[in-house]
Amino acid sequence: MEKPVTRKSKKVHNHIPDDASLSILSKLSIKSLKRFECVCKQWSILFENPYFMNTYRNHIIHTNHSHYDYHDHHASLILRHIVEAIPRLEVYLYLVSGERFENRLKLDASLPSKELGQDIIIVGSASINGIFCVTSMEVEEKKIVLWNPLTQEMKVIPPSPIVSIAPAKYFAPQIHGFGYDCVSDDYKVIRYVRFDQRSVMATFDIGLPDEAWSWNERGYDPFWEIYSLRSNSWKKLDIKMNVLRVCFADAEIVRFYMDGMCHWWTKRESVNKCRDKVYLVSFDVSNEVSFTTPMPDDNFALGLVESHLVMLNGYVALISYYIDTASFHISVLGEIGVKESWSKLFIAGPLSNVERPIGAGKKGNIFFKRDRELVCFDLGTGMIDELGVEGDMCQMVIYKESFLSIRGISN
Repeated sequence: MEKPVTRKSKKVHNHIPDDASLSILSKLSIKSLKRFECVCKQWSILFENPYFMNTYRNHIIHTNHSHYDYHDHHASLILRHIVEAIPRLEVYLYLVSGERFENRLKLDASLPSKELGQDIIIVGSASINGIFCVTSMEVEEKKIVLWNPLTQEMKVIPPSPIVSIAPAKYFAPQIHGFGYDCVSDDYKVIRYVRFDQRSVMATFDIGLPDEAWSWNERGYDPFWEIYSLRSNSWKKLDIKMNVLRVCFADAEIVRFYMDGMCHWWTKRESVNKCRDKVYLVSFDVSNEVSFTTPMPDDNFALGLVESHLVMLNGYVALISYYIDTASFHISVLGEIGVKESWSKLFIAGPLSNVERPIGAGKKGNIFFKRDRELVCFDLGTGMIDELGVEGDMCQMVIYKESFLSIRGISN
């Protein structure tokens, strides 16, 4: 005989224990967590709860983004290393791996160096399917190559048609990103182009005929253009975006590609320099549209804070060095376009004699320069590890090996 169902046994308990709900919330993305702040008062103050924040920070730094999937995708780090030599500086690329990056192998970069010269720069903070976008300060980003170090295959990107339109003008491009278009299975380079007036002497030096020069030659407005590997061509973009504006030393590390978007930061200057507005610009590679996100106001106090943009475990992150306390504050962006989604998750320090960050690795490792040596700061343990690499390190890039054929895409 079946036991009758009583009213009491029908009652459904909809209360979730606090420890269970906090455990679930600690595994959410910052975007979702910010949106759930309106659910109840307890959830609205989660970022003030020390226990929850410790759990959440551990989740952020230990849940590896696909960029850092070292074992399944053979990802390593490439260190751009400058060595003082006579008569000029020498630049080397090293493939580094191991728990303490004890394995270092000099990478053969002779192929792109033949096109670009010695001082090569990798655009962005990671390879895309094994392919790097490489340029050089020696050619001022006018020449670009796509390079797969594993296959030693290289594609020299053709010059833009605009170069031949105004020969008496100085062509000054600035690369802002290299990304992958997953919709059309294409690889793209986006850059900003402006023109400066050449001097009369400069036109003579490059062999231009007299008729190519005119003091009254019309001006050319700056514009954006994008290169497609699949079509092997450039096209002009009808788009308005703010250009990359950072000091020269940071140019290598503040532009990166992640999850379909190229990111960089910019500054809109005002008459009062203390009120300059700083923004993150995000360019959707597939749809070719852009978004802007205001930076946190407290990160850009004039003269008191040095800030750097990095990719941290799948997030856009802002690392700010507070000079007066010798400490680093790390804010992470939850949702593009939403200023309020910036969350200050980490405070580290004091860390004396540490220079600007040159990159971030898996499990919350931030790489800094200190007294011309490479050091690694572990966000989980708060410890600094000296890696025994000396010299002027100015860039660190994530590299995943791939046999992808560049020519196969462009043909």
